[in-house]
Amino acid sequence: MTATISVARHPTTSLSNGQILHFLCLAGPELVKATFMKMPIIRSMVLLMGLMMSAAPLWAQGVDSPGEAYRQYIDALFRADPDQALAVIAGRADQIDFVRSFITCLGASNAFRRKYIAAYGQTEWDKFGQDEPAYGVRAFSLPDTIPLNTYRALLNKQPAPSGRDYIVPQENGNMRIIQRGGQWFLKADSLGFEGRSSQYEILTAVLREYQTRIGASQETPAGLRVAMKRDLRRTGQW
Repeated sequence: MTATISVARHPTTSLSNGQILHFLCLAGPELVKATFMKMPIIRSMVLLMGLMMSAAPLWAQGVDSPGEAYRQYIDALFRADPDQALAVIAGRADQIDFVRSFITCLGASNAFRRKYIAAYGQTEWDKFGQDEPAYGVRAFSLPDTIPLNTYRALLNKQPAPSGRDYIVPQENGNMRIIQRGGQWFLKADSLGFEGRSSQYEILTAVLREYQTRIGASQETPAGLRVAMKRDLRRTGQW
């Protein structure tokens, strides 16, 4: 079901999700910034609230052992389940928001990839990761699921004691598992994520919009892929 937004001055006019997305891709960042800057009182309140919320760590439910916390997190990444992951992650509000945005985007990317390959084949999918000079677009790498062999290897790792905490070595540093109130959590700032929540929220919206167009009679694999790459570049986030 496609939601619509009615325009107040013209009651008979409506915009589809796709039209709204296209408008935001073209003018969203500038429009939001301009509107925000014209409202100093609201701007000050929002910034103050943001600072207050981001200063204190948020503690999730936690689990009974470091190994259980680590395995639950790895399993959540593999399944792209943000709620399962965040149940064992502690961090500031902005860090928690980022993890949720990233894993949600990972799920949207997985769903888009499966449907695109089913409709057009692996060869067409591989072209996402290639420059396409004939169309004037560059390669774009979507977040990808953890391969099954990697997932199994990660699950076999065991957290090692490090003072009062536990760690799991990674390529970009140690994942740290800490205890609070008898429960164990992964520290959000040790997970190795990079980027901004807004990046992944926009990418998720684009993926979900274009997923609805896969297999439509008027769409071709190249046309859909190129249009999606162009819209992502227009957002200024990718």
